[in-house]
Amino acid sequence: MTVSTGTEAPGVKALGGVGVPVEQTGVALGRSLRVALVHGREEASRRAVAHLALASGAQIVTRVRATDPRSFVEAAQALRDAKPDVVAIQGGAKDEGALAELLEALRLGCGAQRPVPRIFGLVDTRVAGALRMHATPFEFERFAAPSEMVEALRDLRRGGNSDVVLRDALIEDGARALATTTGTNALAIDVTERSTSLVLASPDGRTEAAHFVPLGLGMGADHVVARASLDNVRRWLPWPIDAPALLERVWSRGRRPQGSASAEATVLLEMALAREAIAHALRDTAEAGLDVDAMRAAPSILITGRAASFPKPGQSLLVLVDGLEPSAVSTVFREPDEGRAERIAMLVPVITRRSAKIRIVRASGRSVARVVPGSFGLVAMGADVEVAVNGAGVRGHGRSGELGLLIDARGRPLMLPERDGERIPAVARWHAAVHATAEDGAST
Repeated sequence: MTVSTGTEAPGVKALGGVGVPVEQTGVALGRSLRVALVHGREEASRRAVAHLALASGAQIVTRVRATDPRSFVEAAQALRDAKPDVVAIQGGAKDEGALAELLEALRLGCGAQRPVPRIFGLVDTRVAGALRMHATPFEFERFAAPSEMVEALRDLRRGGNSDVVLRDALIEDGARALATTTGTNALAIDVTERSTSLVLASPDGRTEAAHFVPLGLGMGADHVVARASLDNVRRWLPWPIDAPALLERVWSRGRRPQGSASAEATVLLEMALAREAIAHALRDTAEAGLDVDAMRAAPSILITGRAASFPKPGQSLLVLVDGLEPSAVSTVFREPDEGRAERIAMLVPVITRRSAKIRIVRASGRSVARVVPGSFGLVAMGADVEVAVNGAGVRGHGRSGELGLLIDARGRPLMLPERDGERIPAVARWHAAVHATAEDGAST
Protein backbone atom coordinates (compact mmCIF):
# COMPACT_ATOMS: atom_id res chain seq x y z
CA MET A 1 0.00 0.00 0.00
CA THR A 2 1.15 3.57 -0.65
CA VAL A 3 -0.37 6.71 0.78
CA SER A 4 0.47 10.11 -0.64
CA THR A 5 2.21 12.17 2.02
CA GLY A 6 2.20 15.23 -0.19
CA THR A 7 0.58 16.34 -3.43
CA GLU A 8 1.57 15.39 -6.95
CA ALA A 9 4.76 16.48 -8.67
CA PRO A 10 4.68 19.48 -11.04
CA GLY A 11 2.78 18.73 -14.21
CA VAL A 12 0.72 15.98 -12.59
CA LYS A 13 -2.78 16.73 -11.36
CA ALA A 14 -3.08 16.80 -7.58
CA LEU A 15 -5.85 17.39 -5.07
CA GLY A 16 -6.78 21.05 -5.35
CA GLY A 17 -4.49 21.48 -8.36
CA VAL A 18 -1.34 22.09 -6.30
CA GLY A 19 1.89 20.56 -7.55
CA VAL A 20 4.78 19.68 -5.22
CA PRO A 21 6.86 16.50 -4.89
CA VAL A 22 5.14 13.43 -3.50
CA GLU A 23 6.66 10.71 -1.37
CA GLN A 24 5.43 7.13 -1.68
CA THR A 25 6.42 4.81 1.09
CA GLY A 26 6.02 1.13 1.85
CA VAL A 27 3.96 0.66 4.99
CA ALA A 28 4.02 -1.77 7.92
CA LEU A 29 1.41 -2.21 10.63
CA GLY A 30 4.19 -2.93 13.12
CA ARG A 31 4.22 -5.52 15.87
CA SER A 32 1.22 -5.90 18.14
CA LEU A 33 1.74 -4.01 21.40
CA ARG A 34 -0.43 -4.90 24.39
CA VAL A 35 -0.90 -2.00 26.80
CA ALA A 36 -2.55 -1.93 30.22
CA LEU A 37 -3.85 1.47 31.31
CA VAL A 38 -3.50 2.53 34.96
CA HIS A 39 -4.84 5.98 35.72
CA GLY A 40 -5.89 8.37 38.44
CA ARG A 41 -9.35 8.93 39.84
CA GLU A 42 -10.12 11.98 37.69
CA GLU A 43 -11.95 11.55 34.39
CA ALA A 44 -9.28 13.68 32.70
CA SER A 45 -6.67 11.11 33.72
CA ARG A 46 -8.67 8.26 32.19
CA ARG A 47 -9.08 10.16 28.95
CA ALA A 48 -5.45 11.19 28.80
CA VAL A 49 -4.04 7.69 29.12
CA ALA A 50 -6.63 6.28 26.69
CA HIS A 51 -5.70 8.98 24.18
CA LEU A 52 -2.02 8.02 24.49
CA ALA A 53 -2.76 4.38 23.71
CA LEU A 54 -5.02 5.17 20.76
CA ALA A 55 -2.58 7.69 19.29
CA SER A 56 0.24 5.13 19.42
CA GLY A 57 -1.73 2.29 17.81
CA ALA A 58 -1.37 0.04 20.85
CA GLN A 59 -3.95 -2.59 21.81
CA ILE A 60 -5.62 -1.76 25.12
CA VAL A 61 -5.88 -5.05 27.04
CA THR A 62 -7.13 -3.83 30.43
CA ARG A 63 -7.87 -0.65 32.39
CA VAL A 64 -7.39 -0.13 36.12
CA ARG A 65 -8.41 3.04 37.96
CA ALA A 66 -6.88 4.37 41.16
CA THR A 67 -10.30 3.95 42.78
CA ASP A 68 -10.88 0.51 41.27
CA PRO A 69 -13.33 -1.41 43.50
CA ARG A 70 -11.53 -4.72 42.95
CA SER A 71 -9.39 -6.13 45.73
CA PHE A 72 -5.59 -6.15 45.58
CA VAL A 73 -5.55 -9.81 44.50
CA GLU A 74 -8.29 -9.26 41.91
CA ALA A 75 -6.36 -6.33 40.39
CA ALA A 76 -3.22 -8.48 40.28
CA GLN A 77 -5.13 -11.26 38.53
CA ALA A 78 -6.60 -8.84 35.97
CA LEU A 79 -3.12 -7.58 35.13
CA ARG A 80 -1.76 -11.15 34.93
CA ASP A 81 -4.55 -12.20 32.57
CA ALA A 82 -3.96 -9.14 30.36
CA LYS A 83 -0.28 -10.06 29.72
CA PRO A 84 0.71 -6.45 28.94
CA ASP A 85 3.91 -5.52 27.13
CA VAL A 86 3.65 -2.03 28.60
CA VAL A 87 1.77 -0.52 31.52
CA ALA A 88 0.93 3.15 30.88
CA ILE A 89 0.36 5.20 34.04
CA GLN A 90 -1.08 8.69 34.39
CA GLY A 91 -2.15 10.46 37.55
CA GLY A 92 -1.59 13.34 39.91
CA ALA A 93 -0.12 13.76 43.38
CA LYS A 94 -3.36 12.78 45.12
CA ASP A 95 -3.34 9.46 43.21
CA GLU A 96 0.17 8.56 44.32
CA GLY A 97 -0.80 6.14 47.09
CA ALA A 98 -3.39 4.27 45.02
CA LEU A 99 -1.07 4.05 42.01
CA ALA A 100 1.73 2.72 44.20
CA GLU A 101 -0.59 -0.04 45.44
CA LEU A 102 -1.53 -0.90 41.87
CA LEU A 103 2.17 -1.20 40.99
CA GLU A 104 2.51 -3.67 43.86
CA ALA A 105 -0.41 -5.58 42.34
CA LEU A 106 1.43 -5.51 39.01
CA ARG A 107 4.51 -7.03 40.65
CA LEU A 108 2.39 -9.80 42.09
CA GLY A 109 0.46 -10.46 38.91
CA CYS A 110 3.20 -10.12 36.28
CA GLY A 111 6.40 -10.87 38.17
CA ALA A 112 6.74 -14.23 36.40
CA GLN A 113 5.85 -12.88 32.95
CA ARG A 114 8.61 -13.02 30.37
CA PRO A 115 9.52 -10.63 29.04
CA VAL A 116 8.46 -8.52 31.98
CA PRO A 117 6.23 -5.52 31.18
CA ARG A 118 7.74 -2.07 31.00
CA ILE A 119 6.15 0.82 32.85
CA PHE A 120 5.65 4.17 31.11
CA GLY A 121 4.61 7.03 33.37
CA LEU A 122 3.13 10.38 32.37
CA VAL A 123 3.54 11.89 35.83
CA ASP A 124 5.51 14.70 37.43
CA THR A 125 9.05 14.15 38.67
CA ARG A 126 8.17 13.77 42.37
CA VAL A 127 5.40 11.23 41.73
CA ALA A 128 7.68 9.34 39.35
CA GLY A 129 10.35 9.06 42.05
CA ALA A 130 7.86 7.63 44.53
CA LEU A 131 6.32 5.18 42.04
CA ARG A 132 9.68 3.95 40.77
CA MET A 133 10.45 2.40 44.17
CA HIS A 134 7.23 0.37 44.03
CA ALA A 135 7.88 -0.69 40.42
CA THR A 136 11.18 -2.46 41.12
CA PRO A 137 12.31 -4.76 39.49
CA PHE A 138 10.29 -3.53 36.51
CA GLU A 139 11.76 -0.75 34.39
CA PHE A 140 9.98 2.56 35.03
CA GLU A 141 10.32 5.32 32.42
CA ARG A 142 8.94 8.81 32.97
CA PHE A 143 7.79 11.03 30.11
CA ALA A 144 7.33 14.77 30.41
CA ALA A 145 4.96 15.12 27.44
CA PRO A 146 2.28 12.90 25.86
CA SER A 147 3.98 13.10 22.45
CA GLU A 148 7.15 11.60 23.94
CA MET A 149 5.27 8.59 25.29
CA VAL A 150 3.42 8.10 22.00
CA GLU A 151 6.71 8.06 20.13
CA ALA A 152 8.22 5.60 22.61
CA LEU A 153 5.24 3.25 22.20
CA ARG A 154 5.51 3.51 18.43
CA ASP A 155 9.21 2.72 18.62
CA LEU A 156 8.33 -0.52 20.40
CA ARG A 157 5.88 -1.33 17.60
CA ARG A 158 8.69 -0.73 15.10
CA GLY A 159 10.85 -3.19 17.03
CA GLY A 160 13.40 -0.42 17.56
CA ASN A 161 13.99 -0.21 13.80
CA SER A 162 13.82 3.47 12.83
CA ASP A 163 13.65 2.51 9.13
CA VAL A 164 10.20 0.96 9.58
CA VAL A 165 7.37 3.33 8.58
CA LEU A 166 4.18 2.60 10.49
CA ARG A 167 0.95 2.71 8.54
CA ASP A 168 -0.82 4.86 11.12
CA ALA A 169 1.95 7.48 11.01
CA LEU A 170 1.63 7.63 7.24
CA ILE A 171 -2.15 8.02 7.46
CA GLU A 172 -1.54 11.01 9.73
CA ASP A 173 0.81 12.46 7.10
CA GLY A 174 -1.89 11.96 4.47
CA ALA A 175 -4.48 13.77 6.60
CA ARG A 176 -2.10 16.69 7.17
CA ALA A 177 -1.32 16.87 3.44
CA LEU A 178 -5.03 16.98 2.54
CA ALA A 179 -5.72 19.66 5.16
CA THR A 180 -2.82 21.76 3.87
CA THR A 181 -3.88 21.34 0.23
CA THR A 182 -7.56 22.16 0.80
CA GLY A 183 -7.04 24.75 3.54
CA THR A 184 -9.71 23.10 5.71
CA ASN A 185 -9.94 20.50 8.42
CA ALA A 186 -9.50 17.05 6.91
CA LEU A 187 -10.45 13.63 8.24
CA ALA A 188 -8.65 10.47 7.12
CA ILE A 189 -10.36 7.12 7.74
CA ASP A 190 -8.30 3.99 7.15
CA VAL A 191 -9.79 0.48 7.42
CA THR A 192 -7.54 -2.51 6.74
CA GLU A 193 -7.64 -6.24 7.49
CA ARG A 194 -6.41 -5.66 11.04
CA SER A 195 -6.79 -2.00 11.88
CA THR A 196 -9.07 1.04 11.79
CA SER A 197 -7.76 4.61 12.05
CA LEU A 198 -9.36 8.03 12.44
CA VAL A 199 -7.17 11.10 11.96
CA LEU A 200 -8.42 14.70 12.07
CA ALA A 201 -5.92 17.25 10.76
CA SER A 202 -6.09 21.04 10.60
CA PRO A 203 -4.32 23.28 8.05
CA ASP A 204 -1.73 24.32 10.67
CA GLY A 205 -0.55 20.70 10.95
CA ARG A 206 -2.18 19.74 14.25
CA THR A 207 -3.78 16.28 14.40
CA GLU A 208 -6.01 14.20 16.63
CA ALA A 209 -5.51 10.52 15.92
CA ALA A 210 -6.94 7.23 17.10
CA HIS A 211 -5.69 3.89 15.77
CA PHE A 212 -7.43 0.63 16.68
CA VAL A 213 -5.75 -2.77 16.45
CA PRO A 214 -7.14 -5.38 15.97
CA LEU A 215 -10.32 -4.02 14.40
CA GLY A 216 -10.66 -4.63 10.67
CA LEU A 217 -12.10 -6.58 7.78
CA GLY A 218 -9.92 -9.70 7.76
CA MET A 219 -7.89 -10.86 10.73
CA GLY A 220 -9.60 -8.18 12.80
CA ALA A 221 -13.14 -9.09 11.69
CA ASP A 222 -13.87 -11.25 14.75
CA HIS A 223 -13.12 -8.26 16.97
CA VAL A 224 -15.61 -6.17 15.01
CA VAL A 225 -18.30 -8.80 15.63
CA ALA A 226 -17.33 -9.12 19.29
CA ARG A 227 -17.76 -5.36 19.68
CA ALA A 228 -20.79 -4.78 17.48
CA SER A 229 -22.63 -8.15 17.68
CA LEU A 230 -23.45 -10.34 14.72
CA ASP A 231 -26.91 -8.79 14.34
CA ASN A 232 -25.46 -5.31 13.94
CA VAL A 233 -23.18 -6.54 11.16
CA ARG A 234 -26.01 -8.44 9.49
CA ARG A 235 -28.33 -5.42 9.49
CA TRP A 236 -26.24 -3.77 6.74
CA LEU A 237 -26.59 -6.66 4.28
CA PRO A 238 -29.16 -6.12 1.51
CA TRP A 239 -30.19 -9.78 1.53
CA PRO A 240 -31.25 -12.23 4.24
CA ILE A 241 -28.73 -14.55 5.85
CA ASP A 242 -29.00 -16.66 8.99
CA ALA A 243 -26.64 -16.08 11.91
CA PRO A 244 -24.67 -19.37 11.72
CA ALA A 245 -23.86 -18.86 8.03
CA LEU A 246 -22.74 -15.28 8.63
CA LEU A 247 -20.69 -16.26 11.66
CA GLU A 248 -18.82 -18.89 9.65
CA ARG A 249 -18.00 -16.32 6.95
CA VAL A 250 -16.67 -13.87 9.53
CA TRP A 251 -14.64 -16.44 11.43
CA SER A 252 -13.08 -17.78 8.21
CA ARG A 253 -11.81 -14.27 7.47
CA GLY A 254 -9.90 -14.24 10.73
CA ARG A 255 -8.18 -17.56 10.05
CA ARG A 256 -6.42 -16.62 6.83
CA PRO A 257 -5.31 -13.47 4.98
CA GLN A 258 -7.87 -12.11 2.55
CA GLY A 259 -7.12 -10.95 -0.98
CA SER A 260 -8.89 -8.05 -2.62
CA ALA A 261 -12.62 -8.63 -2.57
CA SER A 262 -14.27 -9.07 -5.97
CA ALA A 263 -17.31 -11.33 -5.49
CA GLU A 264 -20.29 -9.14 -4.63
CA ALA A 265 -21.28 -11.12 -1.53
CA THR A 266 -17.75 -10.75 -0.15
CA VAL A 267 -17.68 -7.04 -0.91
CA LEU A 268 -21.03 -6.49 0.81
CA LEU A 269 -19.83 -8.37 3.90
CA GLU A 270 -16.66 -6.28 4.02
CA MET A 271 -18.78 -3.15 3.68
CA ALA A 272 -20.93 -4.22 6.63
CA LEU A 273 -17.85 -4.92 8.76
CA ALA A 274 -16.26 -1.60 7.77
CA ARG A 275 -19.35 0.38 8.84
CA GLU A 276 -19.29 -1.19 12.30
CA ALA A 277 -15.51 -0.84 12.62
CA ILE A 278 -15.77 2.90 11.92
CA ALA A 279 -18.78 3.36 14.21
CA HIS A 280 -17.11 1.63 17.15
CA ALA A 281 -13.82 3.43 16.55
CA LEU A 282 -15.77 6.69 16.81
CA ARG A 283 -17.33 5.64 20.12
CA ASP A 284 -13.96 4.81 21.65
CA THR A 285 -12.51 8.01 20.21
CA ALA A 286 -15.24 10.05 21.91
CA GLU A 287 -14.64 8.23 25.22
CA ALA A 288 -10.96 9.20 25.00
CA GLY A 289 -11.98 12.86 24.79
CA LEU A 290 -11.20 13.50 21.12
CA ASP A 291 -13.41 15.83 19.11
CA VAL A 292 -15.72 13.46 17.25
CA ASP A 293 -18.10 16.31 16.34
CA ALA A 294 -15.26 18.01 14.46
CA MET A 295 -14.47 14.74 12.70
CA ARG A 296 -18.06 14.40 11.51
CA ALA A 297 -18.07 18.04 10.35
CA ALA A 298 -14.76 17.92 8.43
CA PRO A 299 -15.10 19.64 5.02
CA SER A 300 -12.63 17.18 3.45
CA ILE A 301 -12.71 13.43 4.07
CA LEU A 302 -10.27 10.82 2.76
CA ILE A 303 -10.98 7.10 3.04
CA THR A 304 -8.09 4.68 2.52
CA GLY A 305 -7.14 1.02 2.87
CA ARG A 306 -9.46 -1.91 2.13
CA ALA A 307 -12.49 0.36 2.56
CA ALA A 308 -11.18 2.47 -0.34
CA SER A 309 -10.29 -0.54 -2.50
CA PHE A 310 -13.80 -1.84 -3.16
CA PRO A 311 -14.51 -2.29 -6.89
CA LYS A 312 -16.94 0.67 -7.03
CA PRO A 313 -16.50 4.17 -5.59
CA GLY A 314 -20.13 4.13 -4.43
CA GLN A 315 -19.28 1.23 -2.12
CA SER A 316 -16.58 3.24 -0.37
CA LEU A 317 -18.88 6.26 -0.20
CA LEU A 318 -21.74 4.29 1.36
CA VAL A 319 -19.45 2.77 4.01
CA LEU A 320 -18.21 6.23 4.91
CA VAL A 321 -21.66 7.82 5.12
CA ASP A 322 -23.20 4.98 7.15
CA GLY A 323 -20.26 4.46 9.50
CA LEU A 324 -19.23 8.07 10.10
CA GLU A 325 -22.64 9.78 9.76
CA PRO A 326 -21.14 13.13 8.61
CA SER A 327 -22.92 16.23 9.87
CA ALA A 328 -21.75 18.88 7.39
CA VAL A 329 -21.15 19.43 3.69
CA SER A 330 -17.92 17.67 2.71
CA THR A 331 -15.87 16.61 -0.28
CA VAL A 332 -15.04 12.90 -0.20
CA PHE A 333 -11.87 11.31 -1.60
CA ARG A 334 -10.74 7.73 -1.64
CA GLU A 335 -7.23 6.32 -2.07
CA PRO A 336 -7.08 2.57 -2.80
CA ASP A 337 -4.13 0.51 -1.58
CA GLU A 338 -2.70 0.39 -5.09
CA GLY A 339 -3.65 3.76 -6.48
CA ARG A 340 -3.82 7.50 -6.01
CA ALA A 341 -6.41 9.63 -4.31
CA GLU A 342 -9.51 10.43 -6.34
CA ARG A 343 -12.40 12.72 -5.59
CA ILE A 344 -15.57 10.61 -5.60
CA ALA A 345 -18.43 12.82 -4.37
CA MET A 346 -19.65 15.86 -2.52
CA LEU A 347 -21.79 14.95 0.47
CA VAL A 348 -24.75 17.02 1.71
CA PRO A 349 -26.37 15.71 4.92
CA VAL A 350 -29.82 17.18 5.54
CA ILE A 351 -31.84 17.03 8.76
CA THR A 352 -35.46 17.90 8.02
CA ARG A 353 -38.86 16.83 9.27
CA ARG A 354 -40.73 18.01 6.19
CA SER A 355 -40.17 18.51 2.50
CA ALA A 356 -37.50 21.13 1.82
CA LYS A 357 -35.51 22.67 -1.01
CA ILE A 358 -31.75 22.90 -1.44
CA ARG A 359 -30.32 25.45 -3.85
CA ILE A 360 -27.30 24.23 -5.81
CA VAL A 361 -25.02 26.85 -7.34
CA ARG A 362 -22.30 26.10 -9.86
CA ALA A 363 -20.57 27.93 -12.69
CA SER A 364 -23.02 26.58 -15.28
CA GLY A 365 -26.06 27.87 -13.40
CA ARG A 366 -28.38 27.23 -10.48
CA SER A 367 -30.79 24.42 -9.72
CA VAL A 368 -33.06 23.32 -6.91
CA ALA A 369 -33.25 19.86 -5.38
CA ARG A 370 -36.37 18.91 -3.43
CA VAL A 371 -35.59 16.85 -0.35
CA VAL A 372 -38.04 14.78 1.67
CA PRO A 373 -37.25 13.16 5.03
CA GLY A 374 -35.62 9.77 4.54
CA SER A 375 -34.50 10.42 0.97
CA PHE A 376 -31.03 9.35 -0.14
CA GLY A 377 -29.67 9.80 -3.63
CA LEU A 378 -27.20 11.30 -6.06
CA VAL A 379 -27.53 14.49 -8.06
CA ALA A 380 -25.60 14.05 -11.30
CA MET A 381 -23.13 16.75 -12.37
CA GLY A 382 -19.62 17.00 -13.72
CA ALA A 383 -16.86 15.03 -12.03
CA ASP A 384 -14.94 18.16 -10.92
CA VAL A 385 -17.39 21.02 -10.37
CA GLU A 386 -17.21 23.70 -7.69
CA VAL A 387 -20.57 23.59 -5.92
CA ALA A 388 -22.24 25.67 -3.21
CA VAL A 389 -25.41 24.55 -1.45
CA ASN A 390 -27.78 26.19 1.00
CA GLY A 391 -31.27 25.65 2.34
CA ALA A 392 -32.99 23.20 4.70
CA GLY A 393 -30.58 24.17 7.47
CA VAL A 394 -27.47 23.25 5.50
CA ARG A 395 -24.87 25.53 3.93
CA GLY A 396 -21.47 24.78 2.47
CA HIS A 397 -19.37 24.36 -0.63
CA GLY A 398 -17.02 21.81 -2.13
CA ARG A 399 -16.19 19.97 -5.34
CA SER A 400 -18.15 17.17 -6.89
CA GLY A 401 -16.50 13.88 -7.79
CA GLU A 402 -17.09 10.95 -10.08
CA LEU A 403 -20.48 10.26 -8.49
CA GLY A 404 -21.66 13.87 -8.32
CA LEU A 405 -23.44 15.16 -5.23
CA LEU A 406 -25.00 12.89 -2.59
CA ILE A 407 -27.95 14.23 -0.58
CA ASP A 408 -28.53 12.23 2.60
CA ALA A 409 -31.78 13.07 4.42
CA ARG A 410 -32.05 9.84 6.40
CA GLY A 411 -31.51 11.68 9.67
CA ARG A 412 -28.96 11.55 12.50
CA PRO A 413 -28.43 9.23 14.20
CA LEU A 414 -29.15 6.89 11.32
CA MET A 415 -31.85 4.43 12.38
CA LEU A 416 -32.48 1.15 10.55
CA PRO A 417 -35.83 -0.66 10.68
CA GLU A 418 -35.73 -3.62 13.05
CA ARG A 419 -37.86 -6.01 10.97
CA ASP A 420 -36.06 -7.74 8.08
CA GLY A 421 -39.05 -7.16 5.81
CA GLU A 422 -38.59 -3.39 6.14
CA ARG A 423 -34.84 -3.16 6.69
CA ILE A 424 -33.59 -5.27 3.78
CA PRO A 425 -35.49 -3.31 1.08
CA ALA A 426 -34.32 -0.02 2.62
CA VAL A 427 -30.67 -1.09 2.72
CA ALA A 428 -30.96 -2.43 -0.84
CA ARG A 429 -32.31 0.97 -2.00
CA TRP A 430 -29.41 2.78 -0.39
CA HIS A 431 -26.92 0.50 -2.14
CA ALA A 432 -28.66 1.01 -5.48
CA ALA A 433 -28.80 4.79 -4.96
CA VAL A 434 -24.99 5.09 -5.01
CA HIS A 435 -24.44 2.28 -7.56
CA ALA A 436 -22.94 -0.01 -4.90
CA THR A 437 -24.44 -3.26 -6.22
CA ALA A 438 -24.35 -5.14 -9.51
CA GLU A 439 -27.77 -3.85 -10.55
CA ASP A 440 -27.64 -0.08 -10.26
CA GLY A 441 -30.90 1.59 -9.42
CA ALA A 442 -32.29 5.07 -9.34
CA SER A 443 -31.91 7.16 -6.22
CA THR A 444 -34.81 7.27 -3.79
